[in-house]
Amino acid sequence: MNICRNCNIYVDDDIDVCPLCHSVLDEDMTKEEIETGQMLIHQGSEYPDVRKREKRMNMVMRAILFLFILAEVGLVLINRAVTPHMWWSLISGVAMVYIYFSMIYWIKHDSGFAAKIGIQLVLTMILLVGIDYFTGMTGWSLKFAIPGVILIGDAVVFFLMMLNRQYWYSYSILLLFIGVCSVGILFLYITKRINNWLLPMICVAVTGIYLLGTIIFGDREFTRELKRRFHV
Repeated sequence: MNICRNCNIYVDDDIDVCPLCHSVLDEDMTKEEIETGQMLIHQGSEYPDVRKREKRMNMVMRAILFLFILAEVGLVLINRAVTPHMWWSLISGVAMVYIYFSMIYWIKHDSGFAAKIGIQLVLTMILLVGIDYFTGMTGWSLKFAIPGVILIGDAVVFFLMMLNRQYWYSYSILLLFIGVCSVGILFLYITKRINNWLLPMICVAVTGIYLLGTIIFGDREFTRELKRRFHV
């Protein structure tokens, strides 16, 4: 017997993914969860109302769209003030549109999209650096665009945790990955690969505070998620 922490149902069949949302089932259950699952499976129970989750997901996607619009406005203002000769903010705007519609597709066709969002963030960063390289490598991707993508990633994780508050810790690995990216940008500044210190420091500060709060207030759930993911 396994549990789907996305749908909050117990599955007695010998399968690895949830039959409703296709998330990976969790074998690591507490004693109380095992007893509850055995009782429900013995008595029989109805399927959860997945439409409620869809409504909440639509709401969070609207919030993310609003966030993307604000982020792009901010990037355009920074672009105009710092590098008016190179409109890199238009490229970051296209990247945000790409991320947004990719998220919509994943949410409608599958779950377990936290890992997919992480992959999308990586691909977006690689794309931005590639465009910067083939247009003369002026450094706008490392100085402005990628820190902006990292901050957007922080906001996306926050919305996802608020959307699925009962199992917020399932997004902690994505937050750890974003933290590594933030440290990477700061490392580029320390090694003088980039000369802009403001956005790297903001990335590290925002992600660090967010991650610290997750560790302190999450405690047992956060530790259990690390053990489940990394077997430590």
